[in-house]
Order: sequence, then structure tokens, then C-alpha cells
Amino acid sequence: MQIHSQAKVEFYHKYLELYLVILYNTKYIQVINIYDVFCGMGLYTDGHKGSPIVAYDTIKKIFESNGKIKKVHLFINDIDESRVYKVKEYIDKNNMQMQCCEVSCFHENADDFLIKICNKVTKTNSNSRNLIFIDPYGYKQIKKEIIYQLMQNHRTEIILFLPISHMYRFTQYAVANEDISQYKPLSDFVKSFFSKDHPIVRNENITIIQYIDYIKGALSFDNLFYTTSYHIERNKNSYFALFFISPNLLGYEKNLEAKWALDTLDGNGFDTPTEVGLFDEFFEKEAENKQSMRLTDLLMSFIKESPRTNIEIYKYVLDNEFLPKHANQVLSDLQNKKRIEVLEYGTTKEARKKSFYLSYQYSKEVQPKIIINDNENNKNRVD
Repeated sequence: MQIHSQAKVEFYHKYLELYLVILYNTKYIQVINIYDVFCGMGLYTDGHKGSPIVAYDTIKKIFESNGKIKKVHLFINDIDESRVYKVKEYIDKNNMQMQCCEVSCFHENADDFLIKICNKVTKTNSNSRNLIFIDPYGYKQIKKEIIYQLMQNHRTEIILFLPISHMYRFTQYAVANEDISQYKPLSDFVKSFFSKDHPIVRNENITIIQYIDYIKGALSFDNLFYTTSYHIERNKNSYFALFFISPNLLGYEKNLEAKWALDTLDGNGFDTPTEVGLFDEFFEKEAENKQSMRLTDLLMSFIKESPRTNIEIYKYVLDNEFLPKHANQVLSDLQNKKRIEVLEYGTTKEARKKSFYLSYQYSKEVQPKIIINDNENNKNRVD
């Protein structure tokens, strides 16, 4: 298994762990469907495990911790029947006694299988959730209308893997030469998501990271869904990227947690490992300080515009792809330096120190817990 594939599967594994624990602990969720559209090798000759095996092992681990409370159904597909057989052989051997999940195997064309998934998830009941892992051999099967149909019921999440460097390199040529059959899928993808005035189509001088950000934004379907990305560097200047799409704020937060767990410096992605250097620890600390300063500037600008509640700050922090724990640290520092004033909501009473109530649980409450003012604005008003 190549190193970029290892990084991809590690991300999938990390999110699955968080995702399944949440669903197992949500009482009204009784059915969990996981679809692997391009299951691939399953087991590699070097001992590494591919996405369907990692999914099964994660289900098994959580089953062992919780007991058979939920119905979990794993759907695996690949056009290569021998790959599906190898995956099924592994799962059957390990699933024989525990029966921790149901498994359905297919060896269909991905276009046909995605239509089959669409038909199934559109009928998903309110007590069911779907996770779809799409790791295509290119991007020919990735169509805007299919992604939207999969997401329409608001009970589905998608992890999509794309060969970004190839797309970035050939987008302009593909758009200009869509009549050439080998470039039509890329041209169709780009034109379906971006208008002719968009920087990607206009051939503006954008970086590959900006290219990833534009695709991430497009996959939100005008902010109807939460999206984030995770770049994976294969080698110098050669990138793949994972895109996560969710209708649910908590699912989005858990995906951000997975990103930050794997990339502790800035939560953006996986970079090709380099030799350990003498000053690595210094540079890591510098990167950590840089991120802290960036979040400080973001929060202070947000609070200066208007006093903000804990609910507003929680959502703003996630929108900027930081975690509540990062914001808690920054707000605590600002509070200690008396740059902000933290009051119990609806009163002039100072809130308990370091109590910012930044969580999904508090975001669902009708009334906020606290409100935060900018002390500099307060001084100006007094003056």
C-alpha cells in the first residue's frame, strides 16, 4: 500500500471510530448503513488493510464494546470480482461467531451501484443513517447530480477521494477541449460546479490548495451542507484530497476532530514525511503559535462586530475549521488579559471563569448560556 493510500485509509478509520460511537450512543438511531463504492484490494501484500477491512474491524471493535444494540449493514462493491471475494473471505472468517454486522457484496459498475445507493438512501427512515465512502479510480463517476441526490434526504454523509493534482493540471485543457473524450469527464465535473466566470474556469493563477478549497465550497451546494477537505501529499507537489460532506453539524465537528488528530499542526492534511531535523520541535511550536494567533484574530474580529453568544461562537469556530478546545484556550487567554468580558446571558453578572459552553449540546439549547463583549468597545462607549 502506497503512503498516500495509507493516509487516506487512516483518515477514514479515524472518522469511522468517532462516527460510529456517536451513532451507537444516539438512542433513536437503530440502523447504520456503510457503503464502500470502490472497495479495492482489502488486504495488501505488506499487511496493510484497505477501506472495507478497516470499516469491518472498526464495526467489530465498537460492537465488542457496546454489544449488539444497533443494526449495522456494510455494503462493499468493486468492478473486480476477485477483490470483492477477498474482502468477503476475510469478513466471513472473522464475522462467523460474532455477527457484528450484515455484509452485502457486489461487483458492479460504479455508475450502476451509485444509482442503486441513491434509490436506497432516498428511502432512509428517520432512525437510520448512511455513510458513503467513494474512492474512485479517477473521477469519471463523480457527478454533481449523483452527489446531490445522495445527500438530499439529510441522513447521509459522504467521504470522497479525488486525484487533485491530475485534475488541477488538466482542468484548463479539459474545459477548452471537451470534445476530446478523455477530457470530457473532467470538463463536465468542472462546468457542473463552476460558472464560466469562476477563477477555476477563467484560468486564473490559483494554487493547488486554492483549487481544493474551491471544490470543497462547491460540494456544500450553496451552504446547504457542511464540507471540509483533507489534502494528502503523495510526493512533492503531487496531491490527492478527501472531501467530507454532511448535513449535520455534529458529524462535521467529528470530522474536524479526525483531521486535527491526524494533523496536529493545522488540521489541513497529510504531508510526505521528511527526515527528523534538529529544529523540528521549534518549528512545530511556531506553527502552533501561528494557529493560536490566527484564531485569536478571528475571534476578536467576530466579537468586535457585535457581542456574541456561546452558540454563535461555537458555530463560527467550526466554520473556520478549528475545534471548541482551541477556542476555549484562546478565550481563556483573552479573559485573563481582560480583553473580553464574559457575562451570563441576559444579565450583567460575570460568568464563571473559563466557562464558555462551546459544544454541540449547548448549541441545541433555545437560550444561550453566556455572551461575550469586547472590552475595548466597552471602554470606548464609557469614554
